[in-house]
Amino acid sequence: MDFFDRQRQTKKNTARLVFYFILAVLFVSLLNHLSISLSILLLGLLYVGEESEHDVGDVIEFVPFLMDLRFIGLSAFLTFCFICSAALIRMYQLKNGSTSLALAMGGRFVSPSSTEPKERQLLNVVEEMAIASSIIAPNVFELEGERGINAMAVGSSVDDAVVLVTSGFLRQLNRQESQGVIAHEFSHILNEDMKINMRMVVVIHGMMVLRNFGNLLISGIGSRNSDGGGSHPALIAVGTAFIVTGSVGSGLAGLIKSAVSREREYLADASAVQFTRNPLGLAGALKKIGALKYGSRVKSYKVEEVSHMFFGSSIRAAKARLSRTHPPLLDRIKPLDPAFDGDFSKVKLIEVNQIETPKPSDPSLVKAVAFAEIEAVEQHAEAGADLNQKGKDGSTPVVVAPLHGYRKSAQAMLANLEGATIESKSASLLADTIASPTIKHIDFAVVLLRSLPEVVRDAAHDTHDACALVFALLLDKRQEAVRQKQLGQVGDVFAEQMAVTTAKLYDEVIQLDPRAKLPVADLAVGSLRQLSPDQFASFKYVIDSMVSADQAIDLFEFSLSKLVMRHLEPHYNGGCKKVTQVYSLKRLGNECSVLISALANVAGADEAAIQVAFDAGVDQLASVPDMKQLPADKCNFQQLDEALVKLNGVTLKLKRLLIQAAAASVSADGYLQVQEAEMLRVISDSLDCPMPPLAIALDTAD
Repeated sequence: MDFFDRQRQTKKNTARLVFYFILAVLFVSLLNHLSISLSILLLGLLYVGEESEHDVGDVIEFVPFLMDLRFIGLSAFLTFCFICSAALIRMYQLKNGSTSLALAMGGRFVSPSSTEPKERQLLNVVEEMAIASSIIAPNVFELEGERGINAMAVGSSVDDAVVLVTSGFLRQLNRQESQGVIAHEFSHILNEDMKINMRMVVVIHGMMVLRNFGNLLISGIGSRNSDGGGSHPALIAVGTAFIVTGSVGSGLAGLIKSAVSREREYLADASAVQFTRNPLGLAGALKKIGALKYGSRVKSYKVEEVSHMFFGSSIRAAKARLSRTHPPLLDRIKPLDPAFDGDFSKVKLIEVNQIETPKPSDPSLVKAVAFAEIEAVEQHAEAGADLNQKGKDGSTPVVVAPLHGYRKSAQAMLANLEGATIESKSASLLADTIASPTIKHIDFAVVLLRSLPEVVRDAAHDTHDACALVFALLLDKRQEAVRQKQLGQVGDVFAEQMAVTTAKLYDEVIQLDPRAKLPVADLAVGSLRQLSPDQFASFKYVIDSMVSADQAIDLFEFSLSKLVMRHLEPHYNGGCKKVTQVYSLKRLGNECSVLISALANVAGADEAAIQVAFDAGVDQLASVPDMKQLPADKCNFQQLDEALVKLNGVTLKLKRLLIQAAAASVSADGYLQVQEAEMLRVISDSLDCPMPPLAIALDTAD
């Protein structure tokens, strides 16, 4: 199942979720009417039993009124509105609120500049996976004090995603196990399972609101009674009715979670193995959950609403049996490690009360292990170093095995910086790689990160220096006068120190592999999100000024500015704008012409080559009538940008067709230049279809 099929399946699951929710709410609404009616009758009988002018017959005469269809309809309608209003309020609270949800659960933001070994290791794994997937690295939060091993991805979109891990995750898992779990969570991010997960949070909150309201009524009455305010049997009865109905609703919510969630956990496990080609890493994490006393449990008060979003079951087994959102551990481990006999007692864990004072360790070895610097680790091994020495936190570094033989070939590719091309005889199958990174992509991301100068990596993790890093990437490399003008623009808006930092970083980025420049910008986006709104406005102004400093926009400037702004603007402008769904490209013939013509002009070195590239793209869009080859001034980068905005509104099936047409156009000569490959990546990103890096031979990709 590819990205587009998974997206269609997610839409079906969303429709199924809405259908289940409506049925459940209708059932709960009717049940609530029945519960309240019974409470009223019981109160009436209780009142008759005391000194009263009324008798049992008066109570019985009240029954037809309670069973009147108009009263039933009104009661059910009010309950329905109450539940739906609570769900809508929760939906509003979660709008672009992944960070707020993480903080509400007690999460602590893990700074990208952290130097703590375990945190640095996790951040590196997340960055590698993000580069391999061609998405912005999500922010990372730690649920401090949570001893269970667990993790989850939260967010309403890829750009809004955050990853939460427990303290037990950081403490117990080695790098390979951490990579397996993070790959599992990235599967949820790439497949946009997070969207349906967040919608389930809304559904669950709506279904639980009656129970919570009932508890509130009873607890409120109890406090009044303790103050001598007298008893309130009517409110107690109504509160009890709400609790009974709400408990049924909570049970139904659990069944809905189970119906929608469990199968997706198997799929995410399978995707994680596809990403890493290391099933034992993921299996090792699951085994440690089975062996750990705390398992994967989480104590946060929000856990019941979000239990379906965690990597492992976050609630006690007694509760989970009724509505299990995750398959049993053994059922998940067996496909990954068929030899496992189910004996968790053999799994080695780090116990809090059994940590020995570590012997003095070699900081360079601990750092090399944390950063997956294979060559450095091998040098330590050749020198006779103890590869099992413990770090400062008492954890034992686990040496990362050479990544399946691809590491050296990737390094050889990076050594050839000039005139690099990619054989593209399989480019017509490019859409199959969307949101489906493999171990080769991850290996390439690892090597790419290791190739970056330390000053560049540090700059990407600092908000101030991240601005300077993006400015340095945009400095003109051909004309000194233009470059000085651009530095002056930086200094005028951000003061002289920013211009100085930009100039220093320029000396580093000018030497970067061309394939590393857009990923470096990706790394910087996470830090740039820490800018204040005013600072972002100034940053955007400088970007526009630098791009237009030479009165022309080249391919790299377009790609970089488009990529950075596309992922920053929703963060500062209240989320992504909704686009109108378009089901046919016939209405977008001009936009398709702009797209293919612009790509043909990039791919072709002369008129004949441009014509061949245009025809190759048009062949893929045979259903679009009246496509015209446009001159360069009719399909410039500004017009291409406007066309992509409109094309982003088409269906998934049509997006796949557009990506295939774009790939056919730029690879019509049988090869992809690096700039053409990055152009494809930006176009796919603009269509919300993240494409893994193309700096590997496509015909050998899995």
